[in-house]
Amino acid sequence: MNDPTHEPVDPPEDGATDRPGSAPGATPAGEEPATDPAAAANAPAGDVPVPDDPAAGDGGQAATGEGPGALDIEALADSDPRSKAELLAELMAAEAKRDEYLDDLRRSHADFENYRRRVMRDGALQRAAGKAEVAGALLEVLDDLDRTLAAAEGSPDQDLHTGVRLVAAKLVDALRQLGLQRIDETDVVFDPAVHEAVQQQPGEGIDGEPRVTTVLRPGYRLDDRVLRAAMVAVEG
Repeated sequence: MNDPTHEPVDPPEDGATDRPGSAPGATPAGEEPATDPAAAANAPAGDVPVPDDPAAGDGGQAATGEGPGALDIEALADSDPRSKAELLAELMAAEAKRDEYLDDLRRSHADFENYRRRVMRDGALQRAAGKAEVAGALLEVLDDLDRTLAAAEGSPDQDLHTGVRLVAAKLVDALRQLGLQRIDETDVVFDPAVHEAVQQQPGEGIDGEPRVTTVLRPGYRLDDRVLRAAMVAVEG
């Protein structure tokens, strides 16, 4: 029989049945709460978990494959408004300009080296010419000292002879340090490059060549340059 004191109870809707001892809408233990896509889309940005980006933590090294601060050439090329053909043409023009600058630098370096060598060569020639001029001006002084020494040898004043000889020796030593050499050898083969024959007499000579027998006036050479040939007498 139906009890009139009890009202009929509507059957629960599907999925709305609560387990005994649990609050309405609570998630059962051991189960994850269901995620509503609409709620997740409307949730604040700070509440949505963001997956780790390996490229964002190392300053873009993973994207470029280079160290910190390196440029991604491909990314720059893709972001440039110019076409690849224009970029290639500009790169080739820059390389041509670089090669031109390098050629100018090499030519400037070669010109400087040639200038430096020319200056050094001209300086050496000028120094040699200056020494030759000074030595040539003193040759007559050396001749006068030779005549003075020859006259002082027969003088009874030995102090005079000694003084003149010391002065002549100092002058000859000073000129010798500049490269001046005296040409006064005898019993040597006559050499027209350093000798001037003013007397000749018959004789055997040396191996069929004329021989220097007497030096009438000494000659001088400075380094490899003959300043004055020696006046000699030869035989042969």
